[in-house]
Amino acid sequence: MDAIPGKVFVVGVTLLITTIAYSSQYYIFLPFLRDTEQDVWPVLAPLNIVVLLIYYNYYLAITTDPGPVPHHWEPPAAVLSIGSQQIPGVPGPRFCKACQVYKPPRSHHCSYCRRCVLKMDHHCPWINNCVGALNYAHFVRFVLCVDIACFYVLLLLIWRVRFVMNEIRHFRFNAEPSTTEIVFLILNFVLDMIVLFCVGILSGYHLYCLARNQSTIESWERGKVEGLIRRGKIPPFDYPFSLGVYKNICAVLGDNPLLWLVPSRRSLTDGLSFDVAPHVDPISAYLWPPRDPDDLRPSIFSAKYRRQQERRRLHPDADPDDSEDYYDSGSLLSDDGSDNDDDYNKGHRRGTPDGYSLTDEEENMRQFVSNSVSQLAGTPIHDNDAQSAYVYQHASPSHAHLQHQHQHQHQHQHQHQHQPPSIPMVSVHGQRRRLDPYNNYNNAMYAQDDHDDDDTVPLVSLIPRSSPSKDSKAD
Repeated sequence: MDAIPGKVFVVGVTLLITTIAYSSQYYIFLPFLRDTEQDVWPVLAPLNIVVLLIYYNYYLAITTDPGPVPHHWEPPAAVLSIGSQQIPGVPGPRFCKACQVYKPPRSHHCSYCRRCVLKMDHHCPWINNCVGALNYAHFVRFVLCVDIACFYVLLLLIWRVRFVMNEIRHFRFNAEPSTTEIVFLILNFVLDMIVLFCVGILSGYHLYCLARNQSTIESWERGKVEGLIRRGKIPPFDYPFSLGVYKNICAVLGDNPLLWLVPSRRSLTDGLSFDVAPHVDPISAYLWPPRDPDDLRPSIFSAKYRRQQERRRLHPDADPDDSEDYYDSGSLLSDDGSDNDDDYNKGHRRGTPDGYSLTDEEENMRQFVSNSVSQLAGTPIHDNDAQSAYVYQHASPSHAHLQHQHQHQHQHQHQHQHQPPSIPMVSVHGQRRRLDPYNNYNNAMYAQDDHDDDDTVPLVSLIPRSSPSKDSKAD
């Protein structure tokens, strides 16, 4: 669908609405009402009014800007100071690295529009536009009017079919429909049922979100936050924007229920500030959603790191600093630990305070494995030891380390062609033993006295044995 221009979807939707609304009237309802000498206006006037509302709301949803983020906007000073308080799951003010702007509450970056959108709900290809703070009401009215019109057409079609069957049952065969009417009866039944089913599910979901005062993205965020709270990764954090069912609907469609389906260009919100529940701290609006603490620091084990590596593999030419597609609620943290001069001049570093990076974490992991092997073996390990070289090479087999190992083996292949690989000697309870990383050691080799309950297995035995390379076979 990404390859299809958005204008094609708009034209298709317009033709579909026109086909169902007017082919049914021209080929089915008007001839039927005239033949039975019934008044046309009381039957078809409501349908045409709803159809006009569909067209106008559809036009407003397409042409209304969902809400751009002002470049000069910044959160309150109280929010800017939260980033240094180290609250679990709350990294501070949200910042879009692609747009280089602070993100107001409920705003997200749209990868299709390539900008941040106020109170972004989703990007809808059927209107060729994002659904956001300023056009969400038009979108909701549009889908609701489509449901009403399709349901009304379905009732009229059923009425027409029942009338024909009743006439045939009483042997009045002059009431049989023409071939043209039968074709359009089948066509409108099929199209009307498909649209009513699909749009009905969509409008039902948005009515649910409307009653909870949440967008499609926030619905997903709430589920994720509840999971983090349930697992104890973050403290309880209430969703701040739910005001009650009636007030939630009024916040989008207006205070007068009689005018909820009447289109209006006047927006009820500026998209920058929102009312919060009475029991919720107003600052919580700027901190939603809380994040998974594991994703707030660069880690080679985090899901975010894996997603970034997958995106870079599939799209090597893409901008690495783009915000994530929908759940883009990142803070000032960057995955490479680098600092941005503009952000640093503002007093907010986009990297971690100590310049922590993924390279540091890989080095720390290698150092941790090396120290663990040293402690379990009972001997210190130096950088020039063979055991250190083994752990360094097998704990994180980067390209540079494998190349160094290959050069070292190539230099000594003539000198040690018939000699077994050197295995370092370690001291185990006063006895000199060879430390073979490919053997599984039993606990008896490291048994302590009767008063020692430590039955720790050496970490070296947990390192999987890799298949020997061609170069090592040559040795």
